[in-house]
Amino acid sequence: MSGEAATQSTRQLRRRKERLWAWLRVLPRPTRWGAYFILSGVGLFVAGAHTRENAFLLLGCLPVAMAAVNAVWVWFNLRGLEVKRRHPGAAHVGESFEIELLVHNRKRWLPSFSLVLEDTQLPDLQRDFPRQLAMAVSPRFVLRLPVAASLRRRGNHRLRDMSVTSAFPFGLVAASRSMSFRSDIVAYPRPLRLSRELEERLLDSARYFGESSSSHRGDEEVFGVREYRQGENLKRIHWRTTARTGKPMILELEGRRDASFVIILNTAPVGDPNTLRERLEALVGLCAGITFFLTRQSVNFRFAHLGQTLLVSQHGRGDSQYHAIMERLAHVGLSEAPLAQWIDQVGLGDAQETPILLTLGPKEHAEARLPSTSGAIVIGAADADFRSNLSFDVLGRRSITSRELARGEGQGEA
Repeated sequence: MSGEAATQSTRQLRRRKERLWAWLRVLPRPTRWGAYFILSGVGLFVAGAHTRENAFLLLGCLPVAMAAVNAVWVWFNLRGLEVKRRHPGAAHVGESFEIELLVHNRKRWLPSFSLVLEDTQLPDLQRDFPRQLAMAVSPRFVLRLPVAASLRRRGNHRLRDMSVTSAFPFGLVAASRSMSFRSDIVAYPRPLRLSRELEERLLDSARYFGESSSSHRGDEEVFGVREYRQGENLKRIHWRTTARTGKPMILELEGRRDASFVIILNTAPVGDPNTLRERLEALVGLCAGITFFLTRQSVNFRFAHLGQTLLVSQHGRGDSQYHAIMERLAHVGLSEAPLAQWIDQVGLGDAQETPILLTLGPKEHAEARLPSTSGAIVIGAADADFRSNLSFDVLGRRSITSRELARGEGQGEA
């Protein structure tokens, strides 16, 4: 009992210290120029007391009075403020997105002036301007401050508290308030640009079984007509039937079947441990590039990866499938189980489906784990020809630009 009582008293003492420090942090404090101003007033007051000159005494009281008025004004200036943060739920690494700070003045009569807002000090969050200035916020008004930002690392990022500082009106005394508002954002990996040879290889597999957005309609006989599903190839819409029925209809051609892919990501550590992290990020970027390319082609595909648990997604296409896989890629790490222990659970063997196997080691080691008749596309991050699967633009960049990403999302929504 004595030990529990001592522990409880220690916790109470710690809580009191935390409350004391929290109370001291919100107290108005002199700025650097305010300290100089107050010291000059104290000097004049001492000189007036020494020389018994009333003019010096009055001049000495003036700076102290101005600092006191500033402290009271700052305290009222920060009362009744509420700051929130609004941003998209996901963004690509290195892609600029907008964070909107919402400053709500809940006071009934008094406006707030000269507010300096400083967002979270997250090291992976890069902003054009880390501090934002709100010149004036009217009573019962919400001011919106847009901030351009980008993330440097994939994964889940939590934006934490914000601080609001003001030294209005004289700049002699400043006060700060910490606003508790937490929000999460997922950073997708940046899709790498695929080489022309790899794109043609994927398109050849797609044309063999079905139509992609780049293929041409054949001369086969019409098998039937069905309703259009979101994300399918727009070239297959039969406009006469669409006009008759009032909803988009698709022509099913005889002998045509939808192409299907399965992306298998194997992140079991193989090879030089010094280059493991670099190979992992390159492999994840290539997987994101293939996902982006298949989404642009309106191809049906699924994804399989073993992290802490085995994930085998359902077949899908379009933006919903893209975001589901990219959110998984944002949290991909090294796998503890080798490929041979879980490849049988993926469900390979469908003649209509083409496997795309991405592995950290050499592709010869992974090809032995696949059925010989699968016709899989195997890429190893440890191979010397790994970079031949990537392409560079005229500026030497190997990742897809923000404009291309926005264009791809716009086409997917259309």
